[in-house]
Amino acid sequence: MKLKTRDITVYVACGKPGDYKYGEHTADVLIEAYGCTVEEAFRNAAIATADVTYYSERVAPIEERRVEVEHDDLEGLLFSWISEVLYLFDGEKFAISRDIGIAIRGEGPYRLTASVRGEKYDVNRHGFKGLIVKAMTYNMMEIRHDGYWAVRFVVDI
Repeated sequence: MKLKTRDITVYVACGKPGDYKYGEHTADVLIEAYGCTVEEAFRNAAIATADVTYYSERVAPIEERRVEVEHDDLEGLLFSWISEVLYLFDGEKFAISRDIGIAIRGEGPYRLTASVRGEKYDVNRHGFKGLIVKAMTYNMMEIRHDGYWAVRFVVDI
């Protein structure tokens, strides 16, 4: 299975290669998300996860959900964050828009507080790409900072 990589033509000062891209993986989906800040990378990770299933750019930011997660390290924080995003879709049928505000505080433990805007999922308006993300995994997870933040992880479909 192969997902098309998103082409980004806007370049920013931090040198990030784009917002996100999908990589090759045998049975699941490898996601790499980028940001000039760790918050932007986590935001783009959530959008990339949603975009596996539907078109987040079609979602209107009319309702808000608050998400708070905490973990001792950034990898665990990313795992918890994406798990919450998946719960919003799976448990509440809440489709996230690209209107996400995130703050990450701490040096370990870390605390993420987010305002996620979106609306009830409507297949006719938001589309369906044929894949449903079942779970976040620690498989191939990596978080690095080298001029920009990059987060990499695999989701189970």
